[in-house]
Amino acid sequence: MCGDMTKCFMHVFNVLFLVIGLGLTGMGIWLRLDENAGKHFENSDNFNALHAGSYVFIGVGVVIVLLAIIGICGTIRRSQCLLVVFFIGLFIITLILIAIGVIVLTQMNVVKESFGDYLMTKVQDNSEESKSYMENLQNAFDCCGAKTGLTDYPVTRLAQNNCKLDNYAKPCSDAFFKKLSPNLMVTAGISFGAAFIMMLGMALSMCYCCAIRKSG
Repeated sequence: MCGDMTKCFMHVFNVLFLVIGLGLTGMGIWLRLDENAGKHFENSDNFNALHAGSYVFIGVGVVIVLLAIIGICGTIRRSQCLLVVFFIGLFIITLILIAIGVIVLTQMNVVKESFGDYLMTKVQDNSEESKSYMENLQNAFDCCGAKTGLTDYPVTRLAQNNCKLDNYAKPCSDAFFKKLSPNLMVTAGISFGAAFIMMLGMALSMCYCCAIRKSG
């Protein structure tokens, strides 16, 4: 009786696990393609980590889908070997997701500071590419300059920027991360939530293995 109940819970969990895998894959694709998160980083070597994070989500999502299939097969065939593989996979991914959530919550100030430094190079550069970059960024986020506002610009470029009067004291590094912040909180929340659900799956898989061993 207990084994049958555990088997039913395993089936429910595997379906939920499959949905989580597809969801994480979709989130990774969304973070990578989202215009607000990506279009101003394309030319920056300092922000490969941001794109790498989206690829981690995609990779983890694909692995979760594969593990869900292993879990389904192990449950149907009552295979202890497959269930142990399922458990080990859950354990590794749980550690990865917890690490992602912690990094998102604790390292954003470092990323923001690096982004501000990168914008300062654009503000102080007189090339047409840098001017166009800052004009597009300032129009998109209603901001001005890099870290402090209009005063970031050298005297030679004060008359060439397209900052609006209301935005003179609104630096673009602050404006960008203020708009990006909700996405980061969602990312961290999903990481911790998925890790908790996987812990439940680990417990279920071990309980079902024990039930199979006793019945055998």
